[in-house]
Amino acid sequence: MQEPRLHWMRGQAVEEAGAARALEWIGLDDAGEPIARVVRILGPVSAGWRHYRAVALDTEARVVQLRPPPPEGAFWLACVGGRVVGRAALPLQAVRRVEAALGD
Repeated sequence: MQEPRLHWMRGQAVEEAGAARALEWIGLDDAGEPIARVVRILGPVSAGWRHYRAVALDTEARVVQLRPPPPEGAFWLACVGGRVVGRAALPLQAVRRVEAALGD
């Protein structure tokens, strides 16, 4: 049985080293409905020799997000609906894990 193929589009991105880098890819079915996501895990924020594990989400730093370090080499989560179906080192590997999970 052939695995279902989704149509993938870039989701949220962040500016890194002068270029936009994707933080997520969204998998759409043939009807254009989003059914899967591949999300990059943001670990601690590094600035020079310092590592920040809590990041302010507002200008007054009243809302803070805690960021645990991601598992070694698995910076991308493969998600179908609200369920994580795998982890991967590269976004394309995570995309293939999503498609394999949908084929089961």
